[in-house]
Amino acid sequence: MRLPQPLRFVLRLCIAVAIFLGLLAITSRIVMPKNNQDEFGQMDSAANGILGEPADSIDVVFLGDSESYTAFSPLQLWHERGITSYVCGTAGQPLPYTYSLLGKALSKQSPNVVVLETNCLFRDFTPGFALLRAAQDAFPVLEYHNRWKSLRVEDLTTAPRTTWTHSLKGFSIKRDTVAADASDWMAPSDELADIPILNRWYLEQINRLCREHGATLVLVSTPSTVNWNTPRHNRVAQLAADLDIAYYDLNTGSTRVDIDWTQDTCDGGDHLNIRGAQKVTTAMGSILGERSELTSHAGDGAYVSWDEAYAVYARQLEQ
Repeated sequence: MRLPQPLRFVLRLCIAVAIFLGLLAITSRIVMPKNNQDEFGQMDSAANGILGEPADSIDVVFLGDSESYTAFSPLQLWHERGITSYVCGTAGQPLPYTYSLLGKALSKQSPNVVVLETNCLFRDFTPGFALLRAAQDAFPVLEYHNRWKSLRVEDLTTAPRTTWTHSLKGFSIKRDTVAADASDWMAPSDELADIPILNRWYLEQINRLCREHGATLVLVSTPSTVNWNTPRHNRVAQLAADLDIAYYDLNTGSTRVDIDWTQDTCDGGDHLNIRGAQKVTTAMGSILGERSELTSHAGDGAYVSWDEAYAVYARQLEQ
């Protein structure tokens, strides 16, 4: 029996779409970096280094923009608290990418706590960007299409691996000192900063994904005279209360970190230098240490590599 013309059109369309998606899947496998390192073409390799950590070995995952990877030092946190952590932070990180990186991390790790640095909650992005990010996650060829210029035979025959990890667990040491003007920092205000509705939706999805994987989402605002103020604090505090998410602002109140803005910032208050990061990490350790779901692995032979990594880190700080 001959199919009616409309049904034949739909059938041909479905076949064409299936072939197209199949080609995207095949080419994605070919152009994907074959390891999670810069030399293999991996984008944001430091953040993706968590995929090279032993499965289910990370207690805490940090997410966010550059405020996160300049403020949280996992190796210091290990030394002081025996807690394993990793910073999946990237420059200018928009929330769709935060969601993407979290999904990758949860494919390999089962953290008890996920910490989101809150500056990215205020970063604008378009619905088009969000759709593109979702498409890139489904079909990596859309993100790594330029790799065709450097393809080798191995790319056709080798499956992607993730065996590399960042020596500082995603942290970046900043040694410069550029004083900040903190005269108006965290001035009293009843104003509420705006958070776009799409940003709130992504925060809700991040919270949902954490819960589905048995992790608790925590919001943390790191000290910054450039990026943080009282209206932003007020909005995040309100949003955290609405969504029943714990929130700690290290700029103000009982959790305020005593930052010396003449000595503890590398660029005039935008980011912390190593001195500021050490203060923030110690404060973060105190916050995490109060959580019953986290236990210290100090002295556990299964984590001796963390002791070794910290020893290397300590020598770096002395240089």
